[in-house]
Amino acid sequence: MWLENIVRRQTDDEDLVGNELDAILLESVFPVSMYLSGLFALFSVLHGILLPPPIGMQMTLIAVASGLLSAAIGFSARTGRITVDHAYHAAFALFALGLSNSAIHMWMVQDIDQSTNFALVYVAVGLFFLSRRRLAIAYAVTFAVWLYLAMTIADTQHEILHFSIMNTQAIVIGLLAQDLRVRVNRRLIKMRSEANEREHKLAEALSQAKLYSAAQQENKAKTEFLANMSHELRTPLNAILGFSEMMSREMFGPINNEKYKEYTNTIFDAGQHLLSLVNDILDLSRIQLDEKNLVVQPVDMDRVCNNCISIVRERAQRGGVSLAFKSEPNLPQVETDERRLKQILINLLTNAVKFTPHNGSIVVEVAHRQDGSVVLCVRDTGIGMSEEELQNATKPFWQADSGLDRSYDGTGLGLALVRELAIVMRADFSLKSRRGRGTVATLVLPATIEQPAIVEQTAENSNAA
Repeated sequence: MWLENIVRRQTDDEDLVGNELDAILLESVFPVSMYLSGLFALFSVLHGILLPPPIGMQMTLIAVASGLLSAAIGFSARTGRITVDHAYHAAFALFALGLSNSAIHMWMVQDIDQSTNFALVYVAVGLFFLSRRRLAIAYAVTFAVWLYLAMTIADTQHEILHFSIMNTQAIVIGLLAQDLRVRVNRRLIKMRSEANEREHKLAEALSQAKLYSAAQQENKAKTEFLANMSHELRTPLNAILGFSEMMSREMFGPINNEKYKEYTNTIFDAGQHLLSLVNDILDLSRIQLDEKNLVVQPVDMDRVCNNCISIVRERAQRGGVSLAFKSEPNLPQVETDERRLKQILINLLTNAVKFTPHNGSIVVEVAHRQDGSVVLCVRDTGIGMSEEELQNATKPFWQADSGLDRSYDGTGLGLALVRELAIVMRADFSLKSRRGRGTVATLVLPATIEQPAIVEQTAENSNAA
């Protein structure tokens, strides 16, 4: 009986994860279909310009019809007309549109070089699908269609072999991308399930007058769990980054098509961005575990601010945002953790640059008070926040622009990290903002952190001890 219960529980858990992954896929249908519809719109214009009149007209009509069908699928998913049980029906429909357009184009122009479109299909489906079985079906169908066309069009076996190698590389990249996405989502689903279980245990502890101690234990377990998961998350990420970098550097031979180099660079940049998001999540989980590892030393605020501004200046210039620094003369030094102070300031500046439009400005101001504390302000002329948004701004994973079609990337951890770091450094952090009028982030640092029981002294004092 106990063995049957274990098997039944494992089966239920697998079904739960599968349903959650299908729900995540359904949420992805709308943005994918909108981007695909826009791509078909672009193709409808390019076909009419670049292809001969008979073929160009036919391909234009096919692209227009495909774009309309893709948009219809997306809006059906957005309005709830497509359920989770039919999520992969919609996904395969989008896949069929992309594959059929690539196949028809290759067949009409009778050009084996159009095999590059199939490589894009492999990568795109790998990024989209969350089911390994369905991904294998999609890859088998794509390869069969391409092989039939290639054998019909290609003049030599060498051309077929060349593009077979290219497609194999695209399949490997697609598999890596899909494996990474599945791993991350499975981990998040498991974390959410474990969080629900912990909440249930905390409720029971409250009825037994043990809520406080139980909450501490659960929070520590969660933090340690997140802090120790870096290897599993970073291993597939490093694989994607490593392989794409090797391909972009042509370590095993030249890549004769410049588009391939562009695609590998894009994959590498996307992997780096995803790795930075994973690092933000891990940083947030480690703050409480590293609370006792503060390194307190005298800090020159002018030097720290100038260093942080120089780090984000290039990104600000790309966005057309000006950066300025204002400091009081004879500013006193504060005794704090310089590394964490830089992390706070870089997060505030990065956040300000991201949400400040072109021709906007950001000003970093430093002043001191009579009690020796130092006030650090970051003012921007960005999009600002409403009162309701301001109350939620420092919550982990919360974002004012949180729709599927949101304009700003990121995980919503920047201000949450700043708040947690400020607590560890015994500093006061506050936000003031108005919608459309910008935001002011203020950090008040004490003259020194007077908590020797939980603070490590500087490296110099540690060596002396």
